Amino acid sequence: MRHHNLTFSPETEKRTSSFNAHVLSPEKISDIAERLKEFMFKEKPYLRCRYTLKSLADDIQVQAYLLSAYLNQEKRLRFTDYLNQFRIEYCENLIKEGLANDLNMKGLALICGFQNRNTLTSAFKKFTGLTPSRYTKSVRLVIKP
Repeated sequence: MRHHNLTFSPETEKRTSSFNAHVLSPEKISDIAERLKEFMFKEKPYLRCRYTLKSLADDIQVQAYLLSAYLNQEKRLRFTDYLNQFRIEYCENLIKEGLANDLNMKGLALICGFQNRNTLTSAFKKFTGLTPSRYTKSVRLVIKP
């Protein structure tokens, strides 16, 4: 079998490289960071199920591709992981404060912005190393007198 050497025209290489990474100026990075920080803190959009990158970009008035580039380059996170970090932190606080005691996993998932308990459990384990149930048990052991 004969192998052909593949070559790419400079046009293809340029398009591929520009597609993979948008270079953000320090000013743009700072602007996006500030808008994002303020909006996430005040509005807590991560508590909304099915919240999208486009929705967040629209909410902070930034183009979606720039927001995506910022999250990938500066935070080193995909959009869903970025949101899920906030969701898990919120969930941990609910558990620590005892506000999740009367909720089942599905209820906890919905309150924290997840679509179902499976996505909650997967994200929780990814960011804490524990399942929500095990985390709840460990918090209860620490809190007990």
